[in-house]
Amino acid sequence: MMRSAVFCLCLVGLLFADEFPEVYNSEKNQKGEPMPPEAAAKAFQVPEGFEVTVFASEPEVRNPIAMTWDGRGRMWVAENYTYAERSKRFDLKLRDRVVVFEDRNGDGKADRRTVFADNLQMLTSVEVQPGGVWLMCPPRLLFVPDRDGDDVPDGEPEVVLDGFTVAQSNYHNFANGLRWGPDGWLYGRCGGSCPGEVGAPGTLEAERVPLRGGIWRYHPKRKFFEVIVHGTTNPWGHDWNEQGEGFFINTVNGHLWHLIPGGHFDRPFGRSVNPLVYEAIQMHADHWHFDTSGSWTKSRHGAANEFGGGHAHIGMCIYQGDHLPKEWHGKLLTWNQHGRRLNRERLERHGSGYLARHEPDQFIAGDEWFRGLEIRPGPDGALYGLDWSDTGECHDHTGVHRTSGRIYRFSYREEVKRPDSMKGPLESELRHLWRRHTNGKLPREELMGLLGSANEHLRVWAIRLLTDAWPIDSVDGPMPHRLPPSDPELRDRFVGMARTDSSGLVRLALASTLQRMPLADRPVLASALAARAEDARDHNLPRLVWFGIMTLKAEKLAVAEATEWPNLLRYLARSLVDDPALVDKVLSLASRHAQKSGPLLKGLLEGFKGWRKAPVPTAWKDYVAALQGRHPGMIRELSALFGDGRAFDLLKAAVLDGEEPLPVRRRALESLVKVRVEGLRPLCERLLGVPGLTETAVRGLAIDDDPALGALLVTTYLRLRQEEDRAAVLAALVTRPGWAEILLEEIKKGGIPRQALTPFAARQIAGLNQEGLHRKLREVWGEVRPSDEALREKIASWRKTLTPGVLTGADKSRGRVHFEALCANCHQLYGQGGKLGPDLTGSGRADLDYLLENIIAPGAVVPLEYQMSTVRLKDGRTLSGMVVSSDERTVTLRSPAGETTVEQAAIEKTTRLPDSLMPSGLLEALAADQVRDLVAYLRHPRQVELPGGE
Repeated sequence: MMRSAVFCLCLVGLLFADEFPEVYNSEKNQKGEPMPPEAAAKAFQVPEGFEVTVFASEPEVRNPIAMTWDGRGRMWVAENYTYAERSKRFDLKLRDRVVVFEDRNGDGKADRRTVFADNLQMLTSVEVQPGGVWLMCPPRLLFVPDRDGDDVPDGEPEVVLDGFTVAQSNYHNFANGLRWGPDGWLYGRCGGSCPGEVGAPGTLEAERVPLRGGIWRYHPKRKFFEVIVHGTTNPWGHDWNEQGEGFFINTVNGHLWHLIPGGHFDRPFGRSVNPLVYEAIQMHADHWHFDTSGSWTKSRHGAANEFGGGHAHIGMCIYQGDHLPKEWHGKLLTWNQHGRRLNRERLERHGSGYLARHEPDQFIAGDEWFRGLEIRPGPDGALYGLDWSDTGECHDHTGVHRTSGRIYRFSYREEVKRPDSMKGPLESELRHLWRRHTNGKLPREELMGLLGSANEHLRVWAIRLLTDAWPIDSVDGPMPHRLPPSDPELRDRFVGMARTDSSGLVRLALASTLQRMPLADRPVLASALAARAEDARDHNLPRLVWFGIMTLKAEKLAVAEATEWPNLLRYLARSLVDDPALVDKVLSLASRHAQKSGPLLKGLLEGFKGWRKAPVPTAWKDYVAALQGRHPGMIRELSALFGDGRAFDLLKAAVLDGEEPLPVRRRALESLVKVRVEGLRPLCERLLGVPGLTETAVRGLAIDDDPALGALLVTTYLRLRQEEDRAAVLAALVTRPGWAEILLEEIKKGGIPRQALTPFAARQIAGLNQEGLHRKLREVWGEVRPSDEALREKIASWRKTLTPGVLTGADKSRGRVHFEALCANCHQLYGQGGKLGPDLTGSGRADLDYLLENIIAPGAVVPLEYQMSTVRLKDGRTLSGMVVSSDERTVTLRSPAGETTVEQAAIEKTTRLPDSLMPSGLLEALAADQVRDLVAYLRHPRQVELPGGE
């Protein structure tokens, strides 16, 4: 199957239309208008010696979303008018455009404006080169030829790539950020909620490159596309330092990352789409820009403080100009959207890479409408910042104010020039190297020579440029049709460097290169890297080496023989459990090397998670004897998995031994539940009510489809006091129709309060698809899936009820209590709570309409990553939750009750629903004053104490 190469209607024909559509404002917030441009410039708080002036403002520029500079010192700006509020996503009656600004007299103000193109839509970025202009208009990357450089397109735009999908829900995550890298590639970004399959128009599906969020690049001469970093949430800024090391900023789950090719970085929801990415690399900063202990909003509203303003970061540069004082040179700068300020970060070498440290925030805006979207140094060395000029939160759910926009110039009044001693010869040598490589005039022999350079950065770049044409693995692993041929000379040179090079940065470049090498050449380089004991606890290297070999099978064992890195050993063992012969080899290695035995056994147990049984290793008894009593708990668990009856007796004894530590007893019981040992039911019944063991005992009983157990669990619920134990019982009761009926009957009689049945549990009962049960649920609890019209009526009713006067009288402390009871299992707020649903800290919760729509009708628009799945098991149970990982052997579901891993063989049917994990009946359990308190708490911009100052 081929994708169509047909243009959007907006791109057919000329890039200019006779009349540009009149733009309109849909912003609903009643905050008047933005400050006048000059007044807003003066309202910035700046350090001594700095000044802020207006380079351009409305009506000359509006809704600026991206910018770049050309070789003539002119600023190119992308204006986006089509982005709209959630109900529309994009208003395609409008158009976007590219405008060019020029400061001909050098006074810091634009005095010429040229419209390059005004018939575009969904425009997110612009970049220029001699001969034309690059535009990102998702789902397409376009090139507009302008070979004579007269600022008039020579013809229609060329669709260079397509497949940059724009999600139905989190459409603000779409592809953006075109920027030339020092290596001559065009780089770009994309958020994790807009997965795509990218290729040139007409590329076969099997040959397209999967994009699941991260950083990508395209080589215009070779016409080659690859994704080089996977993960994070929504990167919206990147740049390179003087040595050519890339960095990018992000929103929500860590704000700053070293751009390491081949890196799989942390994601805010679920896990990597690649099941072999067991643990992602975390951010490269020693701090957060909000208080993760609970008082996140102490850093909002422009107040000077130690945090930095919030979780949303937009636009980025690493300052390398001559104009600003020396303390600015080499610093990473990014706009903090909620804090309306510029975060300044100091990049320091740390281990194999870098670590960012927070410096004082700068340029705090006095205009509440300030929305910084980009920060870049200009040809004069001053900083230039784009201002989208709007209110509301970062998604513009409250509407878009399209008639405003500013570009500010941040300059230093005194002339500052960096002394030549600060520039050094390395910068010039690297730039010369990059330029020659881009022009195709850098011979292999010269690069091979640079592998022996005394400077680590030259060695790093020699490694990168020698393998620059080798495709990197995709997010799913190697793409067979893109693997390069073997290069024994280069492989052997790299192996020698891995063994002896003193630079962690060089070893990082070699680890990154693993994902570009032929599969057969990877184990020897990985073994050499993993033999370096000093890197065992490095932030990047153990994971990056793993990413390079994770798709290999038996060949990986050579790396296990060579390394003592605990995490790498754990990953290796975990990945081999589906092959009994390889499990034997792992156990043989563990029995021969005491220091490796713990990580290897732990890895096997992680790999066997969810398995009921595993084949007995051929020499299991010999391995146990060779381990000489080391790791008895793990040996017992593995023995049970392998069906050793003696192990069952030992585990039962451990469970019932009140002298054993509680974690040991719980792990022993979990092992017995997993293998469904004979006599499990009476053992679990005996443990009901035992603190710390009840939850696991309930899971063991839930396996048995006996109506009597439903009655027993209801009786048990009534006498339990621990909230987590009650939640476990409730979660079990709603997995079987007969048990759910017993539960509803007890609620009807008043034995169990109606409020105890959470909306999620009610959704689970409805998902059992039994009409009689559903009817009883409606009678006892209420409607789980009300009609769209009913939901609209509820929203309108609460909007009318929750007036400013009513909310003024709310008890926000009591509202926090209701939040923790109803919402905190799934949502984080101020750094506390669960991670099943989106973090609410930076959402648009201040807007009442936004809040009511998301609470009362959460299923209106549901991102793929938060959609619910139901899993019907062959033993009669039905489980619900979010699928966070899935492989050939197991599926892991996450629900408010925790994570549950089941074998694929035990599943009868899995159904992904378009529904949100959050049910629509959340407010039904609350009285009117309780709803008032909850809403007031959620809208409040800072944390409040619990009642009584708890």
